[in-house]
Amino acid sequence: MDKNFLQWARENQSKALIPNAVLEPRHSHEGIGAAVVIRGCLYFEKAYDAEVREALAQCFDDYCAAAGDKLTFLWHNAKAAQAFKKAKPMRELAAKLGENDRFDFDYVSGERASDAGFWSFNIFGMRGWEQKMGTRGVDVLEFSFPMVAIQEDPDAFAGMFFRFAQRLKAVRGHAGFAVNLSPTDQTENESTEYWVSQLMPGLDVGSPPANAERDMQDKIKSVDWLTAISKDMLDRVGGVSKLRSELPPAWFSFGDYGAGVVIRAGVLPDGGLSESEDKPPVLPPAYVVLDAALRPIRASEMEILQRGTVNGDAPVYNTKASTAAWLRRFETDENRLLAAKAALLDTPQLTAANALPNPL
Repeated sequence: MDKNFLQWARENQSKALIPNAVLEPRHSHEGIGAAVVIRGCLYFEKAYDAEVREALAQCFDDYCAAAGDKLTFLWHNAKAAQAFKKAKPMRELAAKLGENDRFDFDYVSGERASDAGFWSFNIFGMRGWEQKMGTRGVDVLEFSFPMVAIQEDPDAFAGMFFRFAQRLKAVRGHAGFAVNLSPTDQTENESTEYWVSQLMPGLDVGSPPANAERDMQDKIKSVDWLTAISKDMLDRVGGVSKLRSELPPAWFSFGDYGAGVVIRAGVLPDGGLSESEDKPPVLPPAYVVLDAALRPIRASEMEILQRGTVNGDAPVYNTKASTAAWLRRFETDENRLLAAKAALLDTPQLTAANALPNPL
């Protein structure tokens, strides 16, 4: 990693914090509404189960060891926010919840409880009876780091994502560029998320808990820097041997987490942001290649990614057509797929140090 770039990133980190509802003139702009981050999302089942809840607590222990004192507030089960330092530990709060209680924890790092921040650790866990009905989707864990932390040590994040997938027996997941939105003003800041996604096509869009509730157990929403797929999904794309034939090993690696595999696409996440303001964004070549390989299990349509505000003037992904266009943004013809494979040659190659645990 270029030391000069890292120094620039450290000095300009505040530019990744965006004022509240910056594109919504009818709403207050006080506070931070959005933060551009690297975020991991893992979809899993049985958040109502005591063993899974303990696995989530272990994941939180690992995250706190990395985040240090960055977390500032906790939102828990629709109650008022508490200062993190005064809140009871997750295990103690979890011990008071029954199987049919929601298992929701939303740890954030803003100066105010309503602010978006770089650091977050959020669990959306359904009630036991809801999940046993089989009609409400799955549970989700999402966690984020500032971009600079990943640029300095991408392998630490990749290892954490793998361990979390392993503990939770994740059914699917992904990690890469994303936008954390204010926990209290999400719809007011969806237009900001949309705007950033136009500059960075490699960026994830949409609320992970909202995605978790939708019926996508047999599909992934998108490929990403890190993409977790179940063993069933792996079989449906031809297995590891087929993927190896389509994904050059110098840029793609695999790690077996038990319930599935994690695929790493490159040394660092790629947002596709243009290096020059007068040039359009570029589709990350690794993601274009991976999307083609995983096309049979990647959703091509779903319900809307965003809702937006009533009478909002700024665009959002609030139609099936715009949502489908985003889902299919990496689709390309054979000639452009070959061009993307050629473009990989100009990106850093993975080394032995970048290997995922339990490599395949």
